[in-house]
Amino acid sequence: MRKTALITVSLPPAMAAKSAKFARKQNMTRSELFRTALRNYLEEVQLDEAIRIAEEEFRTGKAKLLPKGGLVALMRKK
Repeated sequence: MRKTALITVSLPPAMAAKSAKFARKQNMTRSELFRTALRNYLEEVQLDEAIRIAEEEFRTGKAKLLPKGGLVALMRKK
């Protein structure tokens, strides 16, 4: 049984050629290149969402802040 899903993507010819050339330079297959690119994009979107939530919490006063002295002070309390 297959452990991956096969997905077909259409690219403009110039982008397809550029991606193939870049993948070769990086010693990766095109599949590896696109997996890495998608993984990085998804992580970036997740980080952007976390930043948006943190900014909203700071703006509304709901953010939980570390005590003076930071993490060390918090750990010493316990």
